[in-house]
Amino acid sequence: MSKTARVIEVFPSIQGEGIHAGRRHLFVRFWNCNLACHYCDTDYKGPYREVTPEALLSEVETLVRQSGPFHAVSLTGGEPLLWAPFLKGWLPSLKSLGQRVYLETNGTLDASFKEVSGWVDIVAMDLKPPSATADRSVWTEHDAFLRSAHGAGRELFVKIVVTADTREEELRKSFDLVSQVDRKIPVVLQPVTPWGPVRQPPSEEQIARWTRAGEETLSDVRVLPQIHRLLGVR
Repeated sequence: MSKTARVIEVFPSIQGEGIHAGRRHLFVRFWNCNLACHYCDTDYKGPYREVTPEALLSEVETLVRQSGPFHAVSLTGGEPLLWAPFLKGWLPSLKSLGQRVYLETNGTLDASFKEVSGWVDIVAMDLKPPSATADRSVWTEHDAFLRSAHGAGRELFVKIVVTADTREEELRKSFDLVSQVDRKIPVVLQPVTPWGPVRQPPSEEQIARWTRAGEETLSDVRVLPQIHRLLGVR
C-alpha cells in the first residue's frame, strides 16, 4: 500500500455539482489526472503536499470538528482513484470517524474503484463524450466502471458536461450506455462553465433537445449548472 499521496488542498465548501449540489462537503483534492478535458477548471497538476494517511486523517478530523458537520467528505481531483493504494489504507480510518465518503471520478479506472468500493458511499461518475472533452474516447472504460459501481450497490449518479460542440449522437450513446445498466440511474447534464479555451456554453435549444433525448431512455434526467461558480466559491 502507498504510504503517501499527493494532495493539493483540503477545504470545506458547498458541493457545486450533481444531485447533491448545495450540500456542505469537506473536499480532499488529489493531484493529477489520467484525462485532459479542455474545459477542466482545476489546476490538478499544481502545487501539492505529500501526506501520510495519519497526517491527512488528522487534518480532516480537525476540520470536521471546527467546521462540521458535513454531508460527506468529497474525494476529488484531478482523479482520486489514481491514489487507490493510498485510499485503500486510509478510507477505513476515515469511515471510523463516522464520515460519509463521496467519490468524484471520471469513471475510467474500474480496477482501482474495486479496490476501494467497500468504503465509498456515493459515486459521482463523470461520463465524457469526446466531442465535449476534446480528449480520447473512453466508452469501454466507462461501461466497465458503471457496471462495477452499480453492482457495488452504492448511491450512484452520472454527470455529463455539455458544451456547444457536444454531438447529439455521442450523448445518445451516453444515455444508452447508462440505460443498459439501469435506466433509473440519475443523469445530470451540466452546461459547461466558460473556462480557458471553452467560451461557448450550449444553447437553450440544444439543452432542451438533449434533455428530451435522454428522457427517451432514462427515467431521471436533470439539467444543473455548477452552482459553486455562480456563488463564487471553490
